[in-house]
Amino acid sequence: MEEDVTGYKSTFLPDVDIILIFKGHEDYESFEPLFNNLGYGFVTPDSKKVFIDGEVFLNENGFNGDVLKFIEAHEVSHIILGHDQIRNQKDEMEADLGAYLLLRKFNFNDSIEILIENFEGRHGVPFDTSLLEDIEDRMSEHL
Repeated sequence: MEEDVTGYKSTFLPDVDIILIFKGHEDYESFEPLFNNLGYGFVTPDSKKVFIDGEVFLNENGFNGDVLKFIEAHEVSHIILGHDQIRNQKDEMEADLGAYLLLRKFNFNDSIEILIENFEGRHGVPFDTSLLEDIEDRMSEHL
């Protein structure tokens, strides 16, 4: 039987639940438009739950655990940085920078490479560690 949902506690913030939802789940059709609109994952800050489209991690899509950790760290960064549910490009860049810091803390080096390789395409500027200063200050208690 194909799995329809799986979950675990976040590596980066243990009071956050990470939930991967697959097409076999009865509510996948409700989640699919959200994934299409918001990306591979999204966070519900009030409930501290991160929902990730498990379908992108099936073999034919080529995604792996390193991508999963990048998505997890990005979404957890939204929580730590206090981003509300209406996001803008600044919030998305901050969450990627926060993800970099969390991934570095936990030595997810392959996930960091994925983040850096995709940073300019996602934000229009190359990744540069000088961008981290404000985010490091705001996330300091989690680093």
